[in-house]
Amino acid sequence: MEYTPLSSIPKIRDELKRTFASGKTRSLEYRKQQLAQLAHMLKENAEDIRKALLEDLGKPYLESNLAELCVAGAAVNAISKLDDWVAPEFPKDVHPFHANWNMQLLKQPRGAVLIIGPWNYPLVLTLGILVGAIGAGCTAAIKLSELSPSFATLMTRIFPLYMDQSAYRIINGAVPEVTEVLKLQWDFIFYTGNANVGRIIATAAAKHLTPICLELGSKTPVIVDSTVDMKVTAKRVAWGKCQAAGQVCVSADYVVILREKQDEFVSAYKEALDSFYPEGASKSPSYSKIVNINHFRRLKSLLERQTGKIVVPGNVIESELMIEPIVMVDVKREDALFQDEIFGPLLPVVAVDSIDEAIAFVNDLPNPLTTHLFSNDEETKKKVAENTLSGRIVYNDTFSHLGVFELPFGGVGESGYGYQMGRYLFNNFVVQRGSMDIPFEAEPMFAGRYPPYSAEAAAFFGQMSMPDVPIAKIDPA
Repeated sequence: MEYTPLSSIPKIRDELKRTFASGKTRSLEYRKQQLAQLAHMLKENAEDIRKALLEDLGKPYLESNLAELCVAGAAVNAISKLDDWVAPEFPKDVHPFHANWNMQLLKQPRGAVLIIGPWNYPLVLTLGILVGAIGAGCTAAIKLSELSPSFATLMTRIFPLYMDQSAYRIINGAVPEVTEVLKLQWDFIFYTGNANVGRIIATAAAKHLTPICLELGSKTPVIVDSTVDMKVTAKRVAWGKCQAAGQVCVSADYVVILREKQDEFVSAYKEALDSFYPEGASKSPSYSKIVNINHFRRLKSLLERQTGKIVVPGNVIESELMIEPIVMVDVKREDALFQDEIFGPLLPVVAVDSIDEAIAFVNDLPNPLTTHLFSNDEETKKKVAENTLSGRIVYNDTFSHLGVFELPFGGVGESGYGYQMGRYLFNNFVVQRGSMDIPFEAEPMFAGRYPPYSAEAAAFFGQMSMPDVPIAKIDPA
């Protein structure tokens, strides 16, 4: 994998700035064509992309089709929705005083933007984000992860064959290259990765007052009550947890379950794994490897330091970067497994005596990207929704919600801020600019605002500013 020369990075940024200033990327025809180019690139090179993801991550072809190459569909969706997304919006319930002011909300592109992607989903979390930037009319630099080198090498070769290089450029490299990129002023930065690096990105952006979106990792909970089909529940949790061998920002980081259902869940989870991988996950082409030796050793260290009881064991094979799914119970809050996001196939199960206790446990950890609840009880769903906070709350499944483009997806607090998915991704890359045209014919209405001020005018504006309050005051004590 060839890194981008440090001296070239400012030149790339400057070219993107010039292209944006030229207005080239603003026409809808141009944006739609570039989105189409992106979709064609993915469709025509799908097999090479799948091979690169397999080489880098051991990613099964089905998972690449499901959660990476879906960017082609996102680009096509954006083409079909773009006219609606860019259309001005007109406020409702306009004050009579403003009735003739022709108020609009315009969607104008921010400029030259920077997208920094992770290694675990190197396509959907880079080029998938690019869909929003193209749709908004921005130019963009895409920093690919050096930890998925086969994919980055492939993209570096094929991307220029389809995309306008004056408007969209790939940057490759590691810490020095990212450091150089972050010295520069960008009009927006979209970063996906861990919270520690997210703080570095935010600090660098703050020097230029650059707005950013951070999609960060989190300790994603799964709460399970006693009302669900435990076999289906365990199967759905196991399926989500095994995607990319648990190296997913919304992977089930831990399960909190009513005490009387713990053994049933564990048994059903093991049964699900046996059905997924009859000869063991390490021998299955349907299971991924750990990305590299550093992450492997981090997970192995977690496994050695955790103090719970392992009830579903799994093979740990350093030579193959392979860790099979492992489940442990009797795990305490202060355990090593709860000090940071696991980001791997280890699953601690915590038994509690009530949903209130489950909520308290979840709330003692940083706000996650997603809260999962398995329950058929509407009151329980309402209680968990009202008493926890996360970017999304998902009932009775895991992982599949990442295919939902009709709702925003983003973090809260430690899990980040800003949104992606469809229109919500597009909105990151536009300035929502209020516009109004105040007619000269309204001049008689403004007579009272000009000096010298009169008592009558002051009384009029006072009445406008301080209307009657519809709710009576109460004693604050």
